[in-house]
Amino acid sequence: MIKDIRTYKLCYEGINDERDALAIKGLAEHPMEIVVTEIETSDGYVGYGESLAYGCSDAVQVTIEKILKPLLLKEDEELIEYLWDKMYKATLRFGRRGIAIAGISGVDTGLWDIMGKKAKKPIYKLLGGSKRKVRAYITGGYYSEKKDLEKLRDEEAYYVKMGFKGIKVKIGAKSMEEDIERLKAIREVVGEDVKIAVDANNVYTFEEALEMGRRLEKLGIWFFEEPIQTDYLDLSARLAEELEVPIAGYETAYTRWEFYEIMRKRAVDIVQTDVMWTGGISEMMKIGNMAKVMGYPLIPHYSAGGISLIGNLHVAAALNSPWIEMHLRKNDLRDKIFKESIEIDNGHLVVPDRPGLGYTIRDGVFEEYKCKS
Repeated sequence: MIKDIRTYKLCYEGINDERDALAIKGLAEHPMEIVVTEIETSDGYVGYGESLAYGCSDAVQVTIEKILKPLLLKEDEELIEYLWDKMYKATLRFGRRGIAIAGISGVDTGLWDIMGKKAKKPIYKLLGGSKRKVRAYITGGYYSEKKDLEKLRDEEAYYVKMGFKGIKVKIGAKSMEEDIERLKAIREVVGEDVKIAVDANNVYTFEEALEMGRRLEKLGIWFFEEPIQTDYLDLSARLAEELEVPIAGYETAYTRWEFYEIMRKRAVDIVQTDVMWTGGISEMMKIGNMAKVMGYPLIPHYSAGGISLIGNLHVAAALNSPWIEMHLRKNDLRDKIFKESIEIDNGHLVVPDRPGLGYTIRDGVFEEYKCKS
């Protein structure tokens, strides 16, 4: 029985000045901020989940505490599917996307953490998976006033030296000519055996994305992520049809219903989603299995804390995903939230074989990284 649900707003102030195109264009800032949900059962089990909180942590926390928590107290924590439906239907009038689904995401992941701990099995095994390692690509190449072309080359060379065979570079904030030069410089230093993807963070118009996509084709780019606004599915489908470079996305979509439309319209070639905002582990598994039925690869997105990274990793292992996204930017909410270190082996993330998520929250971390406002 669910005894209590507690939430924590965590912020990391030490993130550097690196930005993507959305931030540079003044359309969105991405503070390193998460909401952690802690679920306690009457028989002493505790599970943890993470919710999207890009500047909206107050709203996410209130949604969990005031709307979702009263629905869940005294319920059987093992009835995960039933509880997901209960939360979703209770928030239909104002949810279905955004903050409500972000709240559900954290709760759902926490419930799976508890289920694994009770069963004494890692989540990926409960989901039927067997894969112990998932190949990771590193997202870097952010824009920064302190990062000239030489430092960009050094950064990407470092990732390859660590054993990663895939990298992703931010584009869209500079002119197309400047971004192409950045990509050419990176190719020179990483060689032909490393896959290079790009991420425009939704900033291009259709015409701009089409032009940039044709330039990217000539460079042999691995995939072109979120070229345009997520809502323009028909235009994204036109891009996917007209361009040889694969279109990837859209992590900014929510739940199986939105992803069904993305896939039905053939708006992408590669499906990307994230447990912290698509509805948690339960919903990501549904999206992943639907992608299998419709013939799409699923590569999990990642951008925030350690809990969502590990949640994504369990789902990737269960779905046999070919890749998973990883960042190596300085981020204590990823690297210092657990007692254990996140294990990387020659460019792969190692799936923990310990019960639940497989990681232990470090003592005092909620107080240490508590948001100041």
